[in-house]
Amino acid sequence: MHSKAIHGFLLDRTGHGREIEISSTDTLPVHPDHLLWVHIDYTSPEAAAWLRNCDRLDPLAVESLLEETSRPRAMLFHTDLILDLRGVNMNPGADPEDMVAVRIWADEQYIISSNRRRMSSLEDIQEELHHGDGPKNSSEFISSLVGHIDDRISLVLDQLEDAFEQLEDNLLMEEYSELRVELARLRRLAIRLKRYLAPQKDAINHLLNEPPPWLQRRDKMRLRENVNLLNRHLEELDSIRDRAIIAQEEFINRLSEQLNNKMYTLSLVATLFMPLGFLTGLLGINVGGIPGSDSKYGFMTVSGLILFLLSMQLYYLWKKKWF
Repeated sequence: MHSKAIHGFLLDRTGHGREIEISSTDTLPVHPDHLLWVHIDYTSPEAAAWLRNCDRLDPLAVESLLEETSRPRAMLFHTDLILDLRGVNMNPGADPEDMVAVRIWADEQYIISSNRRRMSSLEDIQEELHHGDGPKNSSEFISSLVGHIDDRISLVLDQLEDAFEQLEDNLLMEEYSELRVELARLRRLAIRLKRYLAPQKDAINHLLNEPPPWLQRRDKMRLRENVNLLNRHLEELDSIRDRAIIAQEEFINRLSEQLNNKMYTLSLVATLFMPLGFLTGLLGINVGGIPGSDSKYGFMTVSGLILFLLSMQLYYLWKKKWF
């Protein structure tokens, strides 16, 4: 969407739309044969003042469009629809799990959307209107927006699935520290996506159970397909969560195995050198009567004894299959 705080599109109900100027002092213009779509930046004082001056809007709808934080929901107010949705963040340099919220108020003649950050799904609809294949009415607008949001969620989940498969393939080849960081990132992404997808599915189900009278049958069918798609997304996220737990356990097992191998090696070294250390320590005490202290072959004799003892220890450990 454009950077202006208030931006308008006039839809001719044939799939085409053109931009129109709407100032902060304008009210909602009446176009009986057209559908007016107004998009605002809810953080702008100008846009907030324009909304509060719209006589057509109920105060509840105004507060919903200006709400700072929201979760996916759908609410019918007489024949007006209030819909809050979340889409993945496709802005350059942004994390997909930092989801972008959009708030919608709609009736048969008007649509008002509000958000703070750029949303690719709204830009898709804008582009479709320029090419003459955009929504023809409010019903198609809602189903089209939900469809575009789900398409991008599918793209991110496909990327998440590919990244997780790559992580599992690299489990035996990469540095554990690097894999742990990547696993933590993927788990965080899955958790944050599921945090919003589950209530988004409930919101669309609520919209289907209590639809506004202008929601058409074909668009209801499209929304049901979106619900089925969201169910598959949630199942995929559950699968990724379970695989992440298994991968985490595999990390722990392999790290424990590495630690046990190192401790085993240290135990072998200690086993070999403990009696040798005792022997050399015993012969090194500074008291009289040490055997061989006056013999010129004493050192060679002790060295031979140590080598013999070491050889016997190695043979014993080999027979016991300690190494």
